[in-house]
Amino acid sequence: MIGRWLLKLVIGLVLLAAVAFELGSPLVTRAILDGQVHDTANDAAHDFFQNHNVDSARTIAQQDADSDGAKLDDFSVDDQGTIHVTLSKQAKSYVLHKFQPTKNWYNVRISASAVPK
Repeated sequence: MIGRWLLKLVIGLVLLAAVAFELGSPLVTRAILDGQVHDTANDAAHDFFQNHNVDSARTIAQQDADSDGAKLDDFSVDDQGTIHVTLSKQAKSYVLHKFQPTKNWYNVRISASAVPK
């Protein structure tokens, strides 16, 4: 009697944890990537301010993205010298990333800008 009750409780907790992981993964990835993209933009802007070299700033942005496990999707410098960076990252999923309605939840993409100082 107690064994069946305990088994149901354990199975219920495992299912609850799996659902929380699947639904929480894109949110956690978005929060982490948000910090990474701002750091990447700031690092590239700092390099651009010192060297005034777009290629050097792009290289810094690429290195930051690579070290964070993200992909540098876009990098540009506008006429005022503002750095614009877009990073993307695939959120972890075991099930929901395979279904068309929820597939895009797991492709996280965030942009940030920074002014050289």
